Amino acid sequence: MNASIQIRDKPKASIIFGEDQFEIIDSKDISNNGFYLFNKLLNVDIIEKKTDWFITVLSFIVDIFTGSASGSNYKNKAHLKIDLEDCSIKIWLSNEDIDKAHKAKQMLNEGILNKT
Repeated sequence: MNASIQIRDKPKASIIFGEDQFEIIDSKDISNNGFYLFNKLLNVDIIEKKTDWFITVLSFIVDIFTGSASGSNYKNKAHLKIDLEDCSIKIWLSNEDIDKAHKAKQMLNEGILNKT
């Protein structure tokens, strides 16, 4: 299974798939860069952008007491989460990257199935 997928354009993030391993290249967070074995892969998930209601409500309460009216809607960023036996990797996504992330998730899951 030698293939690759570019998940994000700017800054660049991609996953290169080998037979027993995959490589992550992430220009935004270089701590994600490296080679990872499929047999160490536990879970792959896409966390889509959503409102963090706790922080949003808390900011409105603080605004009431401080007299400012600048409370806003706080959102968690979308990301591709890759759980391995020894670490967890998050590749941050924009709205345009979600479809590519779904394809990467599918390819990673296929890699898991091929190695079990």
